[in-house]
Amino acid sequence: MSSTATLSSSSSVVNESNASEFDAEEEAEEVEKQLANINRDAVLFVIDCSPSMLSDEDSPFKSAIRCASTVMMNKIITSNDTDLMGVMLFGTEKSQNALEKKHIYVLQPIDLPDIHRIIELDDIASGQIDFSQEYGNANEEVPLGDVFWTCNDLFNSLSSTTIKIKRIFLITDEDNPHTTNPVLRSTAITRAKDLIESKIEINLFSVNKSDDKEFNFDTFYSVYDLGDNLHFNTTNDFNILLKQIMNKESPRRSIFSLPFRLFEGEGLTIGIKGFSAIVERVKPQHKLVHMRAETTRLVETKTKWICADTAQELMPEDMKQYFSYGGKKVVFTREEIAKIRDFGEKGLTLIGFKPASALKYHYNITHPYFIYPDEEQYEGSRRTFAALHKKMLEKDKIALCAAKIRNGTPFTFVALKAQPPGMNMISLPFADDMRPLPPQAEIRSAAPDTMVDFIKPIISTLQMKDLNRFFNVLQDMALNKDIEPETNDATLPKYSAISKRAGEYIKVFNAEADIKSQESYLSQTDSETIGSNRASSRGSKSLASSQGSQADISTLYESGKVSKATVTQLKDFLNNVGINPARKKDELVNQVEMYFSSSAK
Repeated sequence: MSSTATLSSSSSVVNESNASEFDAEEEAEEVEKQLANINRDAVLFVIDCSPSMLSDEDSPFKSAIRCASTVMMNKIITSNDTDLMGVMLFGTEKSQNALEKKHIYVLQPIDLPDIHRIIELDDIASGQIDFSQEYGNANEEVPLGDVFWTCNDLFNSLSSTTIKIKRIFLITDEDNPHTTNPVLRSTAITRAKDLIESKIEINLFSVNKSDDKEFNFDTFYSVYDLGDNLHFNTTNDFNILLKQIMNKESPRRSIFSLPFRLFEGEGLTIGIKGFSAIVERVKPQHKLVHMRAETTRLVETKTKWICADTAQELMPEDMKQYFSYGGKKVVFTREEIAKIRDFGEKGLTLIGFKPASALKYHYNITHPYFIYPDEEQYEGSRRTFAALHKKMLEKDKIALCAAKIRNGTPFTFVALKAQPPGMNMISLPFADDMRPLPPQAEIRSAAPDTMVDFIKPIISTLQMKDLNRFFNVLQDMALNKDIEPETNDATLPKYSAISKRAGEYIKVFNAEADIKSQESYLSQTDSETIGSNRASSRGSKSLASSQGSQADISTLYESGKVSKATVTQLKDFLNNVGINPARKKDELVNQVEMYFSSSAK
């Protein structure tokens, strides 16, 4: 399936705004695909099926299966279709694995998650599949070394080279296996260390056998050197187990990998990786599917540009872009546009240092990135980064840098703020990003700590109702369940009734409020001029505002500075001369320049 776009220009000249949107869309899709495929994640749930794990109706085993189902569903409904997941049981009577090890059952090999796998896990957790009849319980101890060996074989069977993160989620209540068999115990330790050396991370989710017998990590698993970040005691609570697994389910993915140039030329360069610490959760982007065939397939969208005059398909080299300057179209090829936008190689370049007090709170224009040394790019990056980090903390300094995260994007200035865990990279505003506060605005002092502590539990209980509803409906549709009807929230305002009764009055009020707000900004620089231009009546004031707007725009056009006008001024001018204003400022400027150039003729 494909979509077509028609160009009406005989010279095959594309309006710059449309072409830039087209290029930006292609670039965004390409970047999204690259980020999704660079750091793929593979998770293998390894669940103990010993009798103590199956002790009662709401057993730890069923909780583990439900957690695996929840994680798999979460990957599907959030459009995370690049990660892999598998489920393996040990301690079963039946065996199913490529190495033919006894009492190890590979329930689901490591593969892309799908609905059929979720239904199978839900049937096991709900008891619709009789576990004792389908899989059974082993009447002997399962060698843990064989379990780790099978895990290694499953990961080695993956052919994709883009899987950079491999993890095992081990869920068990046995804290001291093979106490009477030192050979099996030693083999298990060796196999586990082999996994760690192969960069396969072992995450232990321990379960207490009973309320009076807590899982003892030091008796056996401490020799693996898992660390505090890879061991989680869940007691016997499903909610705690689910919360801890969901916290570990999303791996730390690097957003970018850059060279950090500490000195120009032949100077010192180290490697860094950037991570996004905070990301807004939004609805995933929808995808088009073709459902009239035997199988449902994703639609591949292709865009073709057709010349309206010749009806011939246009190739990229046939199309050009232009910028309006002085009422004329200055034409550029795509190669020339690419060179204009090229600001050198990507990377992070150190400019200098300033006191930490120079970094103001309001300089932060977007969420920061967390950067960490990357030893794979340059050997010794960790040591150099640590030395720089230590000195910045000691001297209470921030580093000013120029950052270019991707090719084809301009440089941005950033500040590196050292903190004990690492460094935050904070984007800094340019001079024209700093706007003056209105005269009537008050800069209030921060709330006391006691009030902040009071509000925290209130904020933590807030939920995004629309987003939760969206994902719940997706889940019900995927599992062929009945969709619960949406409840009517009586606390929401009746927007439709308000619009019918007072819609026009609200528009007039908002328009007047915009004028007043603009006057407040202007009064900060020239309050006397603004005050003298105000008319006594509402009608005369609107007329004077209209005439003044036209005069100002005309003056700006004559001096070649139409782009200096605000969007509101441009729209007001176009409305006054009977032209329907566009949405973007570049298009508004083009409309104004074309109006004056046509009027001059």
